[in-house]
Amino acid sequence: MDGIPCEAYYYRIGSSIRQKRQEKGLTQEGLAEAAGLSLKMVQKLEGGQKGFRMETIIRIAETLGVSLGSLADMRGKDERTVFCQEMFYELVRDKTFEEIRYAVGIVDSVFKLHKQYLE
Repeated sequence: MDGIPCEAYYYRIGSSIRQKRQEKGLTQEGLAEAAGLSLKMVQKLEGGQKGFRMETIIRIAETLGVSLGSLADMRGKDERTVFCQEMFYELVRDKTFEEIRYAVGIVDSVFKLHKQYLE
């Protein structure tokens, strides 16, 4: 795997699922229904949580009309991106979806304030 930890792939797969779902104009609920999965499962997958079954990823890929390989493709990712993904995963791996959304909102606000005061 070229030195990329497995955890980075969970995050990459989740990001890819989210991106492909949005490109298709689907909500998380719509994807869950079309793939025969629970909304919570789709949320967990998109959040990069580990522990899902290959069958689940196959169902998602088929529903989105993409290959399995495209969901996990790390080629073209620069070292900084992979590092950020790994660090983010380490920070949130034991958090709930709601906790992650809350934390991302706080970080986004901090960056906006930081930019406002530096300009």
